[in-house]
Amino acid sequence: MQTNTGKPLWLLAELTYRCPLQCPYCSNPVEIARYREELNTDDWFRVLRQARAMGATQLGLSGGEPLLRRDLEAIIAEARRLGYYTNLITSGVGMNDERVAAFRQAGLDHIQISFQASNEELNNYLGGSKTFAHKTAMARSVKQHGYPMVLNIVLHRRNIDQIRDILDMTVALNADYVELASTQYYGWSRINVDQLLPTREQLAGAEAVAREYQRKLKGRMKVIYVVPDYFENRPKACMND
Repeated sequence: MQTNTGKPLWLLAELTYRCPLQCPYCSNPVEIARYREELNTDDWFRVLRQARAMGATQLGLSGGEPLLRRDLEAIIAEARRLGYYTNLITSGVGMNDERVAAFRQAGLDHIQISFQASNEELNNYLGGSKTFAHKTAMARSVKQHGYPMVLNIVLHRRNIDQIRDILDMTVALNADYVELASTQYYGWSRINVDQLLPTREQLAGAEAVAREYQRKLKGRMKVIYVVPDYFENRPKACMND
């Protein structure tokens, strides 16, 4: 029986598995040393053309850390030429004001910066690197260059109880969009599931706080809470709407 699955609208391009951080919830392959070869610039251009021909209109540039690609600006420019709406998904490590300006010049539409936690000590501990101050500066730089400030925080047992502090941090930074994304357990995060999986009680408490801030900040900051279904009998809709 033939089914109509429709055209792919979104292409997530994992440009590299390399990353300066060491987050325990990462979806990178466990045996990352085996993945030394990456598609070169021309190969990625070919992938972008093929995806556009299939109907894709939005492009996520991800990793690992995509900022480690020296050809990132060239890939962005080619994506712009092909008509994609482009979104850079980054830790912010490896970015500075000059590079944000270069992304704008190349035609990048959107930048999302991830934080590991709302306080410097836990953020740096989870990422294995002293990056909190730099992330904060880059979030402000993104907005100064005319982009909306889009922040992402992956939730798990070690930070989920700080969800109110996390949201207060995003308000203090004057974010426009905040994604609270529950850990997906594959790659490294699957290995660390016993240390990362929240309890039912933690999830219920976090969802209540997220809903509270969605109501409180409506029209000012969009809070996107990606609902997990770890303890459900059946899968639920991503946004639980």
